[in-house]
Amino acid sequence: MLAMAQGVLDAQPFSTLVGARATRFTPEGVEVSLALRPDLTQHHGFAHGGLQATLADITLTFMGAAALGPSVLTSEFKINFLRPAQGDTLIGRGSVLSAGKRQAVTRCDIYAAQGGQEKLVATALGTIARADVP
Repeated sequence: MLAMAQGVLDAQPFSTLVGARATRFTPEGVEVSLALRPDLTQHHGFAHGGLQATLADITLTFMGAAALGPSVLTSEFKINFLRPAQGDTLIGRGSVLSAGKRQAVTRCDIYAAQGGQEKLVATALGTIARADVP
């Protein structure tokens, strides 16, 4: 499943642009990480909010795929930024809160990591729907 998830990321030009890497993909949890490069920060040097939202969307959707199958799309999501994200890596960790036949409600916590230390910087909640596409 992990190789399939990375294949999906590698097939998406935007995911490759930001350097998203699938590091765990199981029915119990998903983890996606990316290196926080200077070109992905905002004017104060923190991780750009859009980058964090991208990481949340990827993680939420992968968690939905773990629950519903590979053909899914984000129906909606919200993100709460808890503190400025500084570090060398951003990590999104996902879980399923509820899943039915057609949709799943998923959660993603985003951590900024540096030197082995992690800080929770954002949390997101999303609804992921089956897409019924090939």
